[in-house]
Amino acid sequence: MERQQEKATAEGYDRWAAFYDDSDPSTWLDEPFLLRHLRPFPRCRILDLGCGTGRYLRRLTGSAYRIIGVDLSRNMLARARKQIAEGTNLGLVQASATCLPFRPGSFDRVMSGLVVDHVASAERLFDDVAAVLGRGGNAVMAAVHPEMQRITGSDIEISRQDRLRIPGHVHEVADLLAAVRKAGLTVTAMEEPPVTAAMLERRPEWKRKIGRPALLLLALAKLDRT
Repeated sequence: MERQQEKATAEGYDRWAAFYDDSDPSTWLDEPFLLRHLRPFPRCRILDLGCGTGRYLRRLTGSAYRIIGVDLSRNMLARARKQIAEGTNLGLVQASATCLPFRPGSFDRVMSGLVVDHVASAERLFDDVAAVLGRGGNAVMAAVHPEMQRITGSDIEISRQDRLRIPGHVHEVADLLAAVRKAGLTVTAMEEPPVTAAMLERRPEWKRKIGRPALLLLALAKLDRT
């Protein structure tokens, strides 16, 4: 079942890649949090887990960092490759977020936007994040808030005409925090920013969402206990 869902997710994003909008108002909520809490350093090894079109990657351009972007969708990776500035020390890998092809401790930082909602097992995802992080490493992760999913539905409809949907999963906040602790990670910051009236200028159809939590934002640390 999990493989079938991953296949459907990859196919959905492959279809969506040509017209995917990675500048919708939700970026107002997670990108400032990312930049505030990721805190990379020169030659920092960074993993963008579920990089999509490279929205997070574009905030970290230049040769100062060594960045790997991972995504299930070949077409999203192709779009990311075209949109990243020249000179960025970047590699792109097609792989599953819950079966990462990296050695333990390969990265100093992990960033991930809107991936949690596509995996069946949050525990497995956070276990993998903890595994690839080196001791003392940090992760910043954004997920669609479960309250928002209860309004919009957990699946994403790409094409009503073709009945094409990307499968999603609702993970309660308490369950996600439990998965974080089980993986040996520590929450250093958490925010649940709501949809604001200002967002209606770009998305008037979001009127029914005003005041509801839009995202769950987590800053995590893998503490060095030596």
